[in-house]
Amino acid sequence: MKRLYFDIDGTLLVRDSGEPKAALAHGRFERAVREAGFEQIVCVGKFVRVIREMGSLAPDYDGPGTIFRLCAGVFTDEAWVRASLSLVLDPHNRAAEVDTAADWWYVDDEAEAFFARVGRTDLFRQHLGGRILVPQPHGDGTDVLDWLRGPADRA
Repeated sequence: MKRLYFDIDGTLLVRDSGEPKAALAHGRFERAVREAGFEQIVCVGKFVRVIREMGSLAPDYDGPGTIFRLCAGVFTDEAWVRASLSLVLDPHNRAAEVDTAADWWYVDDEAEAFFARVGRTDLFRQHLGGRILVPQPHGDGTDVLDWLRGPADRA
């Protein structure tokens, strides 16, 4: 199963703006992910911690719906997101949760720091530009779309 680990702020949204990157808006990110054959998407963003805390206080808290809305239109098929989405347990140590035994892919503007934090610098270096993309945090998202167009060629 092809799995995409993704960050939100600086990756799907322009860093610190809450606005989707132009190239990813209007569902273009979702379409590219689906066309690339990803069956599972895993959110590694810092907001996952808030979702986990809210879920512990209110068990019926809608984490997937929150991610869908937070991503500001880069996803358009909420049912697909709900069926495909999972959340890391600890976004602070997100790179530790990357299952390298699976067909994994990782996009995060802060990937290098998170891989270093959990002692996976060698894994980061080995797969940077292949399975790992560090997008421009203030870019328009074209780098993300270009990367998604050919992940099978870069494994």
